[in-house]
Amino acid sequence: MRIWAVGGGKGGTGKSLVTNGLGTRLAERGFKVILVDTDFGGPNQHTYCGIRKPATSLVQFFETRTPLEEITLKTKHEGLYLIPGNFNSQNTDNLTTTQKQKLFRHLRKLQADHVILDLGAGTQYDTLDTFLLADVQVCVIAPDALAIENFYLFLKNLKFRQLNNTLSALSLRERAKDIWKNRAEHEITTGEQFARHLRGLFPQFAELYDAEQRRLRIDLVLNQVREFRQTEIGPSVSSAATKFFQITTAYAGHVRFEKDLWQRLGQEAPVIHQGSSFSLRQDLEKITENVLATRTSENG
Repeated sequence: MRIWAVGGGKGGTGKSLVTNGLGTRLAERGFKVILVDTDFGGPNQHTYCGIRKPATSLVQFFETRTPLEEITLKTKHEGLYLIPGNFNSQNTDNLTTTQKQKLFRHLRKLQADHVILDLGAGTQYDTLDTFLLADVQVCVIAPDALAIENFYLFLKNLKFRQLNNTLSALSLRERAKDIWKNRAEHEITTGEQFARHLRGLFPQFAELYDAEQRRLRIDLVLNQVREFRQTEIGPSVSSAATKFFQITTAYAGHVRFEKDLWQRLGQEAPVIHQGSSFSLRQDLEKITENVLATRTSENG
């Protein structure tokens, strides 16, 4: 079983659409897929699934310890299921590390081939940690300057969080803080130089941090493409992310903008279904195929 996380920083880029599209395409390939709406600030994956008022949500898992199996809903797509996000809860805006680890332990026990997490916008620790814990990491951007800028900010914070988590796991945070405070003495001016300095001082840090960096591989999706020339943005951003953040980033493809998509939201039918536009289904199928091919080659 694989756990996917779909994030990227800025809200409004279409993460929920891409999450739903990936799940639908995988289900049509014969996999059992469970979508999990972890956007605690504004869950909407149920709307994409054509479910107006979910009878269950993640709030029951966190507050009443209800097993995930009991809050999993069947959608109208064969093989596609949904765990709705939290509604009317004040207790899951900032999950503790223990809560996040507990959620992942229970997610991995689910009877499914793929579990896909629809993450919230922004760079909160909850979002970053969930993204880092996933097996398949997908980022969604739009072809505008603000979305790209926010994606780079997401990557910057992701690297910092990865570094912080590694230091915490090895009980090295305080020693690292002292080094950073006196970074001028060590001729440290960038985060990469800081990490390199720590590698030289602490072999155990080097081993764990390098292993975590190898696990981090992003599949980038460019959504809301209105003109063909905009498709060049995806490969360029992917290349820049790999070069400047040392995060392996592969361009998975683009999704063309569909101006009538909003009309299907709120209906008692999935947004992505047999009646969807050919271009939308074609684009999402290609992206799913590219991500699967990448992960298969890694395992091979």
